[in-house]
Amino acid sequence: MPSQSMEDYLETLYRLHLEGEPIRTTSIARALGLSPASVTEMLQHLAGEGYLQYRRYKGVTLTAKGVDAATNLVRRRGILVVFLTRVLDLPISTAQAEAHRLEHALSPEVEARLCALLGNPQTLPGLEEDIPMCPEAPEKCPGCQVRSLQPLSALSDGHRAVVQAVLDDEMGALGLGRIGMDVGAELQVLRSSPESVTVTVRGKRAKVSRQVAQRIVVRRLD
Repeated sequence: MPSQSMEDYLETLYRLHLEGEPIRTTSIARALGLSPASVTEMLQHLAGEGYLQYRRYKGVTLTAKGVDAATNLVRRRGILVVFLTRVLDLPISTAQAEAHRLEHALSPEVEARLCALLGNPQTLPGLEEDIPMCPEAPEKCPGCQVRSLQPLSALSDGHRAVVQAVLDDEMGALGLGRIGMDVGAELQVLRSSPESVTVTVRGKRAKVSRQVAQRIVVRRLD
């Protein structure tokens, strides 16, 4: 398992790797704010671990093992950024800094549950940057297996669920309670569209925007 320092290198290498050219030691040193000598020493260590191929004066190329490890790291950070901005309402710059600190301690199980809760996010909020796809097949992904707990916006037409939590949103918990969508309420999705979600709850029909639905955490009943 790579150390935190190794993970920082792998993330930087991944982003430079996307440019398609051999990665130069000077580029890595510039990106990390380190001396070329320190970078060379770590590159040799990473090469010994099988994460990359290092040829002196010719640059660095990630191996398949290195690409997989780096992709997982970038995905983990992306999921954390989405959680911190969407659920905790942190500014994107703060969320990115906090995600960098948290990603090294995040277990695969917690990552999978965050992914499920957030509805398998594909892009970073407010940025033109994709989150790498989940490497697991749906039937093998722990996150997909715990999708009984997820935002209302992730449910399809006909699904039944119980409201588990109402995160801070534009309507507020009080406003949702007035239409019967408070914690403990059972509901069924009538129609889910890109703009809104319509449900039946407590014998009545209710409609909320998709933005609000993203912040209503429910437990699937089917």
